Parts: sequence; structure tokens; C-alpha cells
Amino acid sequence: MKYDINNSRFAKLWDSTEGRQLISIILNNADLFKANYNFWRTKFTVDPQVTERQSDGTASFSVSAREIEQAVMMDMRAPLGDSDQMDKKGLSRYTGSIPDFIAKGWREQAMEREFRQKMYEEAFGNDTAMIALYATDVLQKGRDAADMTLSNMAAQALSTGKVAWNHGVGAEAPLYKADIPTDNFTNAGTVVWSDTTNCKLLDQMAEKERHYKEDVWGKEIPLIWEIPYTIFINYVLKNAQVIEWVKAWRTINEKPVTTTMNITEEMFREAIASFPGVSPIVIVREKQRDFNGEAYSIVSGWAENKVVLRPSGYAGVVKRASILDAQIYPKYGSSTQSRVFATYDVYTVMNTVLNNGNLKEWHTDVMMAAVPVLDEFMYHVILSVNATD
Repeated sequence: MKYDINNSRFAKLWDSTEGRQLISIILNNADLFKANYNFWRTKFTVDPQVTERQSDGTASFSVSAREIEQAVMMDMRAPLGDSDQMDKKGLSRYTGSIPDFIAKGWREQAMEREFRQKMYEEAFGNDTAMIALYATDVLQKGRDAADMTLSNMAAQALSTGKVAWNHGVGAEAPLYKADIPTDNFTNAGTVVWSDTTNCKLLDQMAEKERHYKEDVWGKEIPLIWEIPYTIFINYVLKNAQVIEWVKAWRTINEKPVTTTMNITEEMFREAIASFPGVSPIVIVREKQRDFNGEAYSIVSGWAENKVVLRPSGYAGVVKRASILDAQIYPKYGSSTQSRVFATYDVYTVMNTVLNNGNLKEWHTDVMMAAVPVLDEFMYHVILSVNATD
């Protein structure tokens, strides 16, 4: 046969000698393999160190943060006098589990491969379109599933200080609880944010910052506010003080103002930078698609009615472990099956050829063992907007 699908680059994706290299080429091709759900990447970096698994296959992490005391002025001393020893602050640490995840799998049976053979012949041995479709319809979906999973956990960690998993059709379990100080869980202030008429929202935000910087931490830390989009639209943009401030700022800066104008996000961003005592505001937008075995739904990892005040920059790292399949199957896997593994970032692709009765099947699975964890938890403040102090 002149154009045999078994000799194509596509078939080599399941070949133990060339498959890993070919899959890696696809995974590193930005035109074929795209980052569509990037929320977690804007908040966390990937830990360069891979966590070792224990003898039972599980993996656990430990995160610590040093509490830094602000310096004070020097003591006057007599000549040759000793110093007064400062108090030493210890490490605050917490531990948790690194979970294993797997996306919905892809399978091609013998008759489907035979149909692909005919397509290959009609294309005169050109499998470029075949590979591109595989990348976008199979590998991309696996990456999107992984990114949504990490984003959901990242939103949980940021807005609650803990992560649990109760999505999909697999196992459900709590994963960790960060050692956030009790004082860092707080409420809106004197008036709830939902009372858009009476709540002096900007004043209350500024007072919260002052309280933590001066009264709790005793130091000036560059901070950001993280506010979910629904709270921003329903409470912030409709707040009477915010509207008054934005209109006053626009008047001073000779921009159009009307008595009935609606405040937009762009108008807010222009004006809020000049309000004293309020750090930059980041609008949180994150949603994921879930399937519980019966129905699809749109979910969010961010806790309802919560906003966050925390140090600017990344909130932590993604702790990851090696994929056990890639360690065990090459050593102890069945001789009637072949597997190819390729890793990209925090994801691992496994292509498997196995028997289904008397015929072969070709499988693709995308797996991940990772969880985002907070490492700035000593200065991570979670605020309930619809409860008062």
C-alpha cells in the first residue's frame, strides 16, 4: 500500500521511539496548542521542584512562610554596652496533599482507524490536517480541562484559604487548609457592601488597609484588592460614594459628566487610582465547566461574597508531583500494550495502544498531579462583604 497510515506521523504519536518527540513538538506549537483558561497563571507560578511521592504513591507538600517584623529605631547605649535581643519569630507552616487528576479520555477503535486510512489515501499521504485536528480536538481539550481544574482550585485558595475537590465523577476530598491567621478573616466594616446607598465603600476599604498595615502587621506592604466581577458590578459600580468620587474626578479632569450617567469599569479605573489609601483593584473573572456524570454546569471556585486583600504579585506556587503511570508502566506494564509519555508544563500526555478483543485501540489521556498553594498566607486577608464588623 503506497499510503499506509501506519507509516504516517500521526500513527507515530503512539510509537514508543518517536511518539514522545512528536507530541512534544505539538505541545510547544503555540498555533496548535493554546492557553485558553489562564486565571491560575495570573495568580500562581509553577514550583520548579517536583514533589517526591511516598511509598504508597501519594504525594504531600509543606509550605512555610517567615513572619517578618518591621525594624524599630536603635537603642542608645553606654560605651561597650550590649544590645537588647529582639524577639525571634518562628516559621508558620502547613501541609496538604497533591491530588492526581485525569481529563476525559479519547479512544479510536480499529474501524475508525480504517476510516482514517482512507482519509490518508485521499490526501496522498499528507497528514498535516489530521495532526492539527488531533491537537485541537484531543490534546487541547485535555489542556483546557487541566487549566480549568487549576483555576478552580486557585480561586478556592485565594477566596477561602483552603482547597477541596467535589467536581467531576471521581474522588472527592479536602486537600489542604492554609495557616492564615484568624485576624485575617474580617468583614466589610460598619456597613455591608450590598447597601450601596449608605456604605462608604472606599472609606471602608482604606480603613481596612490602614488597620492591617499599622495595627496588625506594623509595616507597609504593597497590596492589591481582588474583587470578583459580580461584586464589582453589583456593589462597587453602584455604590453612592464611588459614583460621587468618579464624577468629581471626571469634573476636575474635564471629562464628560451627566447627573444620570452610569459608571463603567473604565471610568472607575481612571478615577480610583487617585483615591487615598486604597491599593490597586483587580477584577476577578473565572468560570469553569463541570460534569457530574449526569449534567453539565458552569461553576466558580471563588467563594460567594468574598473579596481579598493581599500582597501584590503572585499568591503562591503550584505544587506538583510526578505522574506515577510514567514510572510504573515502563517497568511493569503489559507487553501487549505500548505507552508513550510526553510532559508539558504541569500536564502529562499518555498515548496507549492496547487490545480490545482481537483488535487494537488507540487511546490518549491527559493527566496532572498538581495543586496551587498560598505562600503569602501570613498577609492574606479575606473579607466578607455582606457582614459587618
